[in-house]
Amino acid sequence: MHFKGFQGRIQSMKHFLIFGNHPRIALAEYRIVTHAEQKPILVDYGAIEENQEWDGNGLMDRLAGTVKLGDIVNSIPSRDIRTETFADIIQSFPRGSNIAFGFTVLGGTEKERRSLLHIPIALKQVLKDRGIRCRWVTSKDGKPLTPAAVAKLNLTTDGYDFVVLADRAHVHIGLTTHVQNADAWSERDYGRPVRDETAGMLPPKLARILVNLADIRPGQTVLDPFCGNGTVLMEAALATQAARIIGTDIDAKQTASSTQNIEWLITRGILSRSDQKRIEHATADARFLSKRFAEGSLDRIVTEGSLGPPLKGSEDERALNIVRKNIEELWTETLRELHPLLSSDGKLIMVWPSFRTAKGSAAAELSSDTLAKLGYDLIHPLEGWENRPRPLLYHREGQKIARRILVLRKRTI
Repeated sequence: MHFKGFQGRIQSMKHFLIFGNHPRIALAEYRIVTHAEQKPILVDYGAIEENQEWDGNGLMDRLAGTVKLGDIVNSIPSRDIRTETFADIIQSFPRGSNIAFGFTVLGGTEKERRSLLHIPIALKQVLKDRGIRCRWVTSKDGKPLTPAAVAKLNLTTDGYDFVVLADRAHVHIGLTTHVQNADAWSERDYGRPVRDETAGMLPPKLARILVNLADIRPGQTVLDPFCGNGTVLMEAALATQAARIIGTDIDAKQTASSTQNIEWLITRGILSRSDQKRIEHATADARFLSKRFAEGSLDRIVTEGSLGPPLKGSEDERALNIVRKNIEELWTETLRELHPLLSSDGKLIMVWPSFRTAKGSAAAELSSDTLAKLGYDLIHPLEGWENRPRPLLYHREGQKIARRILVLRKRTI
């Protein structure tokens, strides 16, 4: 089952989100998907949402950058926090007489965190005195449980996964209700039949984030002009009600690979045959797409674009700058070509790579003035939620390439 709109129980109370490895990107994604106007309370790599209508099932299915969701079941002054507070919560939400619980603390001072982390040990004795057998489960390294572990232990249904967010003078106690389906994400990444790591692999989670940042509406037409193995197409089909999802690539081998991966999703039951009818492929150069599409026919363009040739790690700054220049020239030509093809309220989501090796660094970038001349305004998804606009950077430890995510809006020249 996949998400194509908010469905299910809508609740009105405080809730929390726990973001993954890129909290700012996850926050931007959440803002676009929910159309939130008011910034949530941020606590470390978590957030407390007070004013949004809430569909936990829909959000967890849709969001890629958020790994946990839950309900805030108590908010109290820090000075009033007691072990008994947690025991009372467990008894208010009975789930048997032999239970397991997880315990994560976010925010607060180091002293406050140390104090809160003593609670799980004391809680076991308090519950024992109340006739409840329990065990506190942690990861092997003593860190908070991963979402996958929470799911495996059934802590959202048969136990309790406490998330404690210390914000200034208050402590917000949450119970996890939803965790990210790690198996589903992994299957779409590593289980698909065609994976060409030499051409650069766009992770499904990042592809979903790009799709979500595009704010695709039902009935719209979406294009990935550098579709590669089809990851963006796959995530757009899963997460949106776009009428047409089109993938083009200059390399016929890539469009064939994308077609094969989409067919695999259908045979696995992840996508339906009706979804397949929405997806189209063509071999074409992104710099000459006006030969294929009419003016104003594209509502959203979502793509990673070119990251350049695979890096060996020995490239010096001169070599990296050659790659950078080639990418900037490619994007200048492509953006000029795509502008008339976008509808009047069209948006374009793209990635600019930056490179770092032991011998040098370089970053592909077009200035705001250049973008304006090409017909685009640069949008900052967290504008108004941050003191100053900063780039959205996606980077994994040990990688030579970092990705800067950009949201562009068509302007009338």
